[in-house]
Amino acid sequence: MITNRLLKYLSYSGLMFFLSCSDNPKGDSFNDYFSETELIEIQGKEVPLRVQGNPLSYMFNMAFFDSLILVNEFPDNEYTYKLIDLRNNTVSPFGKKGEGPNELLTDAFSFSFDHNTSRLFLTDNIHYYVHDVRNLKKNVYDPIEKFTIDQKETRFVSSTVHVDGYIVGSMYHKRFCAYNIEREKFIEKEEYEGGPSMALANQAFYMNHPTGRKVVYCMSRVPEFGIIEIKGGDLSINKFSWGKTKLGVQHGEGTMAVLDNDEAKFEFMSVATSEDHIYILYSGKKPASNTRDDRVSAALTNIIYVLDWNGNPLKRYQIDKYLRSIAIDGKTNTLYGSSYEENPSLISYKLK
Repeated sequence: MITNRLLKYLSYSGLMFFLSCSDNPKGDSFNDYFSETELIEIQGKEVPLRVQGNPLSYMFNMAFFDSLILVNEFPDNEYTYKLIDLRNNTVSPFGKKGEGPNELLTDAFSFSFDHNTSRLFLTDNIHYYVHDVRNLKKNVYDPIEKFTIDQKETRFVSSTVHVDGYIVGSMYHKRFCAYNIEREKFIEKEEYEGGPSMALANQAFYMNHPTGRKVVYCMSRVPEFGIIEIKGGDLSINKFSWGKTKLGVQHGEGTMAVLDNDEAKFEFMSVATSEDHIYILYSGKKPASNTRDDRVSAALTNIIYVLDWNGNPLKRYQIDKYLRSIAIDGKTNTLYGSSYEENPSLISYKLK
């Protein structure tokens, strides 16, 4: 049985909808899909960081914008995030937990940068907080805006991202949803196979295109990723799938828990996006046992897979570290990765 915290880790109105699927992508797996692409070896450099407060310890996911990297540290008792400022390599605690003004009420870890408006959107699954990146660079951490989505029975699950006036993610009763913030309207698409009771076994995590109305989703325990685009109020999904979930869901009195399966692999572990490319950390490995060390080992990878925004495989980078999460500076073509060690480090890679 997977705890809620580990589940978060493994696991962001009269309108017309369109669904497009790559039902039979090449090969029997994501690795097969890339079998004819070039494999390029690159070496990384550790970024020397000056950490304020508790040291980096989790770095489950990250995103880059304008010299800042926001890193998720949600198991930390005091703060959900750390903010890395690459202008001076400082690391500051960010996103204080608590019930005070502008404090995060839960251990949520959904966030995304809006490159068009220089805004950071993050949520504790109850409120959405909007920060001005210019303020963050001045160490001013109060949000400039806060709003709440009246979700009622149509609740988002886990990972969501902001996309040009929309919040995009998965819901308990539908696989995909885009919420129009201004109109307060939901665009919903696709049932879960097995119905809403199987929602937790089919969860995806999301990363937004830097400037366009596009999102890539990946699934950590199901061999599937896809690209979502919002066009004039229509939701288009280009899906790439090599199988269905092997996980089950146990329902108790007012509770749900994901049941693991010995045949379930770790699939997509992290994703980063630039204007032209999607970068994916992919495992495809089964844990040798159910011990923590074997599960962590199966989740890590030293291959970066690169696709375009149509989902076409372009190339692979073999790197010199096994990473847990990645972020990309699309302007300088620099990829940042977090090593998964007792004291994890930030590694930079200049892509060719």
